[in-house]
Amino acid sequence: MKAVNPSQALDTFRAAADAVAAVLASNTDWGASGRRDGQYAVDLDADQACLDVLYRSGYRVLSEESGVTAPDGAADDAPIVVVDPLDGSTNASHGIPWFATALCLVDEDGPAVAMVANHASGAVYTATRGGGAFLDGEPCRPNATTDLSAALVGVSGLPTHHYGWAQFRAMGASAPDICNVAGGVTDAFVDMNDQHGVWDYLASVLIAEEAGCVAAEVFDRDLCVLDHTARRGPVVATTPELLEAILAARRA
Repeated sequence: MKAVNPSQALDTFRAAADAVAAVLASNTDWGASGRRDGQYAVDLDADQACLDVLYRSGYRVLSEESGVTAPDGAADDAPIVVVDPLDGSTNASHGIPWFATALCLVDEDGPAVAMVANHASGAVYTATRGGGAFLDGEPCRPNATTDLSAALVGVSGLPTHHYGWAQFRAMGASAPDICNVAGGVTDAFVDMNDQHGVWDYLASVLIAEEAGCVAAEVFDRDLCVLDHTARRGPVVATTPELLEAILAARRA
């Protein structure tokens, strides 16, 4: 697979996120796309905006909305970008200020470059493998919480029981939810349904890990899977001790 310049990749990701922001700024249709359950018409417009930018850079793309595609003439081993053009579409459609574009470049060694751009707040998280994680250009500083009873935990889906946490939050968009852990807003994130596509979490997991957090999959499966049909249950925490406690509660 062709080597990728991380700085150039992040420039492309910024352009893609800006293109989605332009779509959202002009959007007046928050109705369903009519193509599949849970998909909005604006999801397709956001996806096309991303594809146009990523294709110009020669990337293959694995997108929630359009599957695995590539620009004309792209090599089979061209770098691939996993993208959720609009994570939190329902939030956006209801005016809930928590939705983002998430992009992660994957090379032969795994996730390499990531960006999560929160369109509601303007916050932009970035990371490169081995190069650290940043929020608006400043290093991410996660918490150091080890005790579940002291933790504020982000969740996706309904818990089946109380995990013993101090409090929990369900915000409705996994990519920025996980970035909250990287940025020290929350202490952990846990998926309750094992129904996340790789586009929902891969960018933000790289950001969290580069910030010094730890991540796992509920059933110990690989989180980096380039299969549009695969579903996973990501769990992210600020410390190994907290991750172990949350996994134990989640698996109970």
